[in-house]
Amino acid sequence: MKLIALFSFSLLLSTFATAQQSEDLIPKDAVTVFSINNFSVLQKVSLDELVNYEFMAEIQQELFDGSTHGKTIKESGIDFNQKLNVFYGKTFQYEVSGFTFGISNKEQLFTVFDDFQKEESKQAGVERYSSYFNQLIIKGSNALLIRVEPIEENINSITDSIWYSRGNDYPFYDFEFYDDYDGNAQERAIEEVEESEEFYEELIIEGDEAPIEAPESGFPEAEEINSKNYYELRDSVSYVLQEQHLMSVLEGLFQRNENLVKFDPRFKEQLAHESDGIFYLDNSRNLSRDQSFWYMKTMFPGLYQDIEQLYTGNVMLGDILLNDNNVQLKMDANYGPQLGSIYEELNDSKFDKNVLNYIHKDNSAYFTYNVNLRQAYDQAFKVIMPILEDEKNARISANVLAIELLDEFINKDALFGTYKGSMFGSFNGIQKVATRKIEFIYDEETFDYEEIEVEAVEDMPIFTLGFSTDRTDIPEKVLNRLSRITSRFENKGGYWMFEDAILDAAPLYFINAKGLFILTNDEDLVKNHVNGYGRNAISGKKAKEIKKNGFMYAEVDWANTIERLPKDIFTEKQNEVLEALRGKSGEMKLTTSKTTAEKTSFDLVYTFTGEYENSGKYILDFINSMYVLTK
Repeated sequence: MKLIALFSFSLLLSTFATAQQSEDLIPKDAVTVFSINNFSVLQKVSLDELVNYEFMAEIQQELFDGSTHGKTIKESGIDFNQKLNVFYGKTFQYEVSGFTFGISNKEQLFTVFDDFQKEESKQAGVERYSSYFNQLIIKGSNALLIRVEPIEENINSITDSIWYSRGNDYPFYDFEFYDDYDGNAQERAIEEVEESEEFYEELIIEGDEAPIEAPESGFPEAEEINSKNYYELRDSVSYVLQEQHLMSVLEGLFQRNENLVKFDPRFKEQLAHESDGIFYLDNSRNLSRDQSFWYMKTMFPGLYQDIEQLYTGNVMLGDILLNDNNVQLKMDANYGPQLGSIYEELNDSKFDKNVLNYIHKDNSAYFTYNVNLRQAYDQAFKVIMPILEDEKNARISANVLAIELLDEFINKDALFGTYKGSMFGSFNGIQKVATRKIEFIYDEETFDYEEIEVEAVEDMPIFTLGFSTDRTDIPEKVLNRLSRITSRFENKGGYWMFEDAILDAAPLYFINAKGLFILTNDEDLVKNHVNGYGRNAISGKKAKEIKKNGFMYAEVDWANTIERLPKDIFTEKQNEVLEALRGKSGEMKLTTSKTTAEKTSFDLVYTFTGEYENSGKYILDFINSMYVLTK
């Protein structure tokens, strides 16, 4: 009897050990994953707050409506004893994003996912629900919320092939108008498209061997195609590809049992860490799936394989720790032996303490960066040149010859002596500057517009950037020559000034002294502290901490930095990153370890200040900021 009881207990333990967990539903194509282990900290976060995060915005446009207003995650039917895993991935054919979680109450779950309709599932034991582009997949007590989107170039290529095979004209020209000037306009336009299609014929759907094929469900029939305009046809192709790629992901997960946990042992090991969350980023697969490498993969497959091998093992792994008043990310950037040998030489540099004299102790944001470009160049030459030399291609050989000749003829002592290796930057606040800008006035009735120059007042960030140099004579030669080209460039004695360089209203200053070359728009610095801030510069304990650090150190006071940066000076993508960081209070500090041939360790601490309702909000803030940066 005891034996039977023991056997039953062992069987029960085995069942629990092998039971599927939420992380088992992460597709193997995921290259970025945030996994929250201490999920209970999120119970007080409202669903209204949750859907405002960008990592949710990728898949939730149609997810929540007014029925969830005022509810918290605790009321969503989610199992807080399991991990919440947010992921993103990209292949040559599609992007995939979503998150996985455990289910404690299915009825409550569908009060949140109330817009989802049940669909036929092709996998045994798997339920599928859809809402527009989003898919909710349930197996047992685990769920996968996923969106799969085809790569736009693939959609365009297939749409064009179908469109022209049916005898249609080029859809983006009014040929009756253009043929008045060029009778061959239509023929040339179609030839350009056909040439681009030849390139895309190398694209793949599954694995590295299979060429593009029509999906099992097929593309639209000829009669249906002829009744659609170009954009309607494109929508149909997009829908078919989306369904095909979704089925490929689901078949991999539920029929072939392929997931990221089994695909990458490093991710599995990281999941076992006793931390509040973990972070995973596979840079090697990001590189291999980058669209810009299609041409190299097609034209120079041998070189592509060598570069891919060089980057193999480049994976970032981290732990997220939630403490009483801060969130901490401890992360290792791992390298393969060849790439690691370059990084090791790059970061083997002596820190120039003189840069600290130009960082004010009260600056709200600053960084230092210390590298040895000469040693890194020599090591990269040893590692990369043999790879290029083995490629039997005339174009590559010509480039190799050019690199070898430059290496022989260039004065490397002058080049690497000009930028010795220590760099710094600081943010010194905001200044209002009077300027002029162009306003456009458009008449919707007559379609006329005019440009008017008006006076304006703009916010200008005050910054300082500088680096150490052994060759102050070289920057001086450049500055002297610029002063002869334009009268706006002038030597002011201890510094140079470029008049109206910023916003056509504010000057840019250059300091070239004491082994440092500095660019700044801080008038107070050049007129009152051209030799540094002296007693008001970073010193003491903080200076020692920076000197002992690895290749990079940074501190940011969110309240005094991010909120004050004007949006119109950044690109759309840069503003996307900054928006993920806005609205936070507290300080962030980044430190790094000494770099070895295997890895560099990073320690990022976000210390929040003031009152806060719950720590879950801060861990979501942190994850969202990191998600946008890594994506």
